[in-house]
Order: sequence, then structure tokens, then C-alpha cells
Amino acid sequence: METLTDLLFELSNEDRLEILLELETGHTNLTRIAKDLNLTAQGTSRNVARLVQTSLISRNTEGDYALTPYGWTSLQLLSSYRFLSANRQYFLGHDVSVLPYQFINRLGELCECSFQGDFITTFAKAEAMMRGADEYVLAMEEQFHPNAPPIVTEKIKLGVEFRTILPETIVPPPGFRPAAGVERRLLPSVKINLFMTEKEALFGLPTLDGRFEYSVFVSGDRRFRGWCLDRCEYYWAQGRPMLGAVP
Repeated sequence: METLTDLLFELSNEDRLEILLELETGHTNLTRIAKDLNLTAQGTSRNVARLVQTSLISRNTEGDYALTPYGWTSLQLLSSYRFLSANRQYFLGHDVSVLPYQFINRLGELCECSFQGDFITTFAKAEAMMRGADEYVLAMEEQFHPNAPPIVTEKIKLGVEFRTILPETIVPPPGFRPAAGVERRLLPSVKINLFMTEKEALFGLPTLDGRFEYSVFVSGDRRFRGWCLDRCEYYWAQGRPMLGAVP
């Protein structure tokens, strides 16, 4: 009987993993696999035979190889580890445990993204996203965006919906007046950085000592945005509506 260690053994081989990822885009033959991956014909034949033997791929009547349903599902589950390993340094310094389990289990949906690591770039990106929004802007923030009010006011006139989740301890900077027309909810604390529109999303985790972080992942990818949207809805449902004037 095949065990988890048997599956992990097959996936731990770099050449076999590359073959599986190659077949994720569609079926192909042995010669094309070897050429595309710059592998020897002998090595490709040996690794393909192993993958067939373990039922991760199969061969059709035309001689092409393709992922089996078992192989396809294995790759989908592996995507979370791909994202984790590709960003090892980030996860060594940031606290993923603040996320509910269902979102940790879906980290593979974030694979298609870029990383930006400073406060100024992240603020500028969020501002650009606001300006480009046509439908909605959703945010989880520890503080108000200083340049937001005139942009928000103009966008609301154009029918853009704004929702913001803030910490209960929020204190606006002196002289700052938040824009009217924004739906706001409060949580005891906000540790996760999230800003998204119907086009793009960014998010960041807190540092290990609990500080709100402006090093973030950014993407317009559909799955990335879906993950961020689900997470925002999760916290929005837990929030307490902000009534009256902003503190």
C-alpha cells in the first residue's frame, strides 16, 4: 500500500516534480518533455516510468503522458508548500498563526504574486489601487491612509464602494478628517495588512513580535484576489460597526 512518504518521495525529486509541473499545462510526449526541461532521454524515460508506476501520470493511446486525477490533486495541494518555500525568509520573520486554519490551508492560491518590502512603496501602491478602482475598495488597516479622503470622496461619487476594518484603538492623526460614506467596522486589534479592489490585492502578515507590517505580497491574479476577498469577508463578519463620528 502506498503511504504518504512514498508520495513525498516522488515529489521530492526535482526532475520528477518538473515533469509533473510540465504536464500541468497539458498532455505531451516523452521527447517533448525531455526537450522542454533540458533532460536526457534516458533520465526522462526512467522518471516518467516511476510517475506512471505511482499513478501520478498515465499514458494515452497516442503515446502522450498526462496527469491522472490523483497527480493533478497532488499538485494542487503541493502549491501551498511551493508558496511557503519560495518565501522562506518572509515566513521565518512573520506570524502566519494569526490566520484561521482554512486560510493557511489555502496559501497555495497566493503563488502568483510579487513582493514589495517597504512602507513608502506599499502606501503608494494602495493609493494607486484606490485611484484605479471601479467597483470597490476593501481594506484592513491599523491607521487611516493620509492621502485617502479626497480620492475616496471622488470615487464614492462615481459609485465605488468602500469598506474598511480598523482596530478599536484607532486614533486619527491630528487634523485628519476621514472621508464620509465609507462603511467601517472595528475589531479589538488589526494585525493583518490587506488592501484590495476588483483588480488587485495586497496583504501582509505581522512580524513575530506582533507589529503591523508593510512588507506585502501583491497580485492581480484571480486566485490571489479570491483568497484576499474571502479573508476580508471573514473578518468583516466579525467586526463591530463603527457608529457615529470617528474617534
